[in-house]
Amino acid sequence: MLSKHNFHGLDNSTWLYNGAETPPLVGAVEAVNAYMRNREGGPKGREMNSEVEQSLRENAARLINGRAQDIALVSNASEAITLIVQALRLQAGDNVIINTLEFPSGVLPWLLLKEHGVEVRLVEHTDWQVTVDDMMAVVDERTKLVMASHVSFVSGARLDYQELYRRLLQTNALLLLDVTQSLGAVPVDLQAADIIVCSSYKWLMSIHGLGLLALNPARTEGLLPGSAGWRGVTDLFYPERFSTFEYYPDARRFELGYPNYAAIYTMEYSTGLLLKIGVEQIERHILQLGGYMIQRLQESGYTVMTPIEEGSRAGNISFVCENGEETANRLLQEHNVYLWGGDGRLRASVHLFNDSNDVDSLIKVLSRS
Repeated sequence: MLSKHNFHGLDNSTWLYNGAETPPLVGAVEAVNAYMRNREGGPKGREMNSEVEQSLRENAARLINGRAQDIALVSNASEAITLIVQALRLQAGDNVIINTLEFPSGVLPWLLLKEHGVEVRLVEHTDWQVTVDDMMAVVDERTKLVMASHVSFVSGARLDYQELYRRLLQTNALLLLDVTQSLGAVPVDLQAADIIVCSSYKWLMSIHGLGLLALNPARTEGLLPGSAGWRGVTDLFYPERFSTFEYYPDARRFELGYPNYAAIYTMEYSTGLLLKIGVEQIERHILQLGGYMIQRLQESGYTVMTPIEEGSRAGNISFVCENGEETANRLLQEHNVYLWGGDGRLRASVHLFNDSNDVDSLIKVLSRS
């Protein structure tokens, strides 16, 4: 779908590591160089930074069916989640819902609230999946938020978040959707969630150091940050700035100081590339190739954790391997095959540059393990 010549690092490797991070785009490296050149212009460079930043906001808005002002640029998805934890201002007796397929960034900030009397309700997975019914079964009148990943980093299972949101609209609970393992690979819709968070360096093919925090204004207008910075206020030099201030009326109120412009330049480039190709077309490629991988793994005797149904998965394909970390390290050292291993499993993640030869290479080296 996209030639491997568009990336650095693929000449002598089989890169199935996309759920951790993607290989560097040649154009993204050029984008970093453009940022450094623009810095030479001093004030003019800052003007260019602002233009690239706005272009990124517009690209990201198109990817999530939102508006540019619905998006705050923060350091990473973990920071975005923590900002929401602070903004909720939960009280003793309130509860939030998480599940056992969440990455630690979607777990740890909530656990801190337990010492303040907030209940953290944990939904257990069944056969590596958590359903809408599972989560709704523990929602009550004191539930303030449900935290869920669109696609699980553990199993690759894809959540029907649109149905979850439809049902949560009948409650007081907000939906915080982590799309770190899906945005750039499959369609995402801000209109079917209250809050979206995402990192920069996985399926969006940017570099480390940037995160997206998007707010659907329908139910989040009263969600105010627990902190304040100059990037989040309407007037830096307001006459009464030493006694009061006014937040932006949109997601930008969650921004504090200058963001990572090197990452902004690379993500502006990579999101533009994703939009040019088309996420729906990328999704078709990923699902077809992932289906082929599941078939080959099952034929080789592996227990695949990822659902085979196309609507229930995206780019992550996980399979049981008790010595997953050791196996991943051996495949890296001996065969230059990159995949993630640990926690009793291996995860091979296919993106728009992968092809059937990559899958065949994986199966071949696994047969030697």
